[in-house]
Amino acid sequence: MLFYYLSSICKSIKVSRARSLFNTKNLSRKKRNTLLKKSGVVLDGEITIVAPFFYEFGKITVGDNAYINSGCVFLDNTTISIGADSLIGPHVTLSTVSHPISPALRNSDVITSPIKIGCNVWLGAGVVVLPGITIGDNSIIAANSVVTSNVPENTLFAGAPAIFKRNI
Repeated sequence: MLFYYLSSICKSIKVSRARSLFNTKNLSRKKRNTLLKKSGVVLDGEITIVAPFFYEFGKITVGDNAYINSGCVFLDNTTISIGADSLIGPHVTLSTVSHPISPALRNSDVITSPIKIGCNVWLGAGVVVLPGITIGDNSIIAANSVVTSNVPENTLFAGAPAIFKRNI
């Protein structure tokens, strides 16, 4: 608890320290959200994020009344934007980083592209969203789907890779 109080005095905090405190200490939602904000995460209103929650750089923006369930992994080498009223299920992975296909470049280069999730989106348990994806407002991604292409608004996508199932 001493580390939390020491970090509460600071204007900013390293992501690794914030992530560690967030995931290991029994803190209130307000204190957890304060830690996230100090590490660079932008929270626009009342957000609920259930521990454990893993992120790398704090390049995340979350809209009002969003809910992020436990075990989520956000590889945020570039921005991840989550709209208001969105629901993120347990063990969801949002990855903004990938590697080139060429074996010669695979270990030395990375490819980054932002992820944008609209308002009132529901990502089921175990969903994986790949770099550069935009998911439209009011859409649903079924559990254990892998999103490899943009999702229009008001649609249901499912599968690996996720494909259109129906309009909502």
